[in-house]
Amino acid sequence: MIRTTGTIAAPWLEVWRARELLRSLATRNLKVKYQRSALGFLWTLLNPLLTLSVLSAVFTHVVKIKVPDYWAFLLSGYFVWNYLLQMLSTATYVLAEHAGLRRSVAFPSEVLVLSAAASRLVEFVVELALVLAVLLLLHHQALPASFALLPLLVALQILLSLGLVMPLAILSVFYNDVQHAMPVVLMVLFYASPVFYPARLVPEGVRRLYFLNPIAGLLTLYHEVLYEGRFPPAALLAGVTAASALLFFTGYAIFNRYKTVLAEIV
Repeated sequence: MIRTTGTIAAPWLEVWRARELLRSLATRNLKVKYQRSALGFLWTLLNPLLTLSVLSAVFTHVVKIKVPDYWAFLLSGYFVWNYLLQMLSTATYVLAEHAGLRRSVAFPSEVLVLSAAASRLVEFVVELALVLAVLLLLHHQALPASFALLPLLVALQILLSLGLVMPLAILSVFYNDVQHAMPVVLMVLFYASPVFYPARLVPEGVRRLYFLNPIAGLLTLYHEVLYEGRFPPAALLAGVTAASALLFFTGYAIFNRYKTVLAEIV
């Protein structure tokens, strides 16, 4: 049994001591996902690329969103959206899925959420590397200085996703309704976030309300850095940073408050 010190850092010390389990679970997540698959890890790229192709065709030739190199715009944000989508979907079952393991081995429940985030991050890093290569070769033809902000954007993405996933994971344990509602929530977020359209198309009068959605701010940062190849406005960067940090600490506070009752429910 891992002992706590009663400090705020104690849960994270427990996670650090369970890092080998975290690594094993993250590795297992990737292996299970692609086992008995002929194309294996390639599906990580093929599914979103097929979706991108459809979106690009529709919004270039049918709806006709006026954005130069629209394919590059889509590419700059879609894989970020796909990461968040998969993380939010994972939140609905990640704790229940490992109920048997938690009953047989003592470890902090945070490990389950973090291992899911880690395995998805591995996929995202591969996707991002290919996105950067394509944008550099076919869109920018040079290396924009703004790309130096990518590590910060990825860090904000992780904070934001964990801040959303942790309370959702707890809520999913108490209420199965979360799993049934998630497809609708994701559809609303898809249209309420600049996944297939730039945020500048949102009417000025509702733009402040629109950016209360932290995903909208994060995607706009990626569009500025990757698609536009320029440094984003300081106010936007500061706002997304503050929102991501607030979501993370609030989400973790909720998770930490209720994680002790998980064994009684699942």
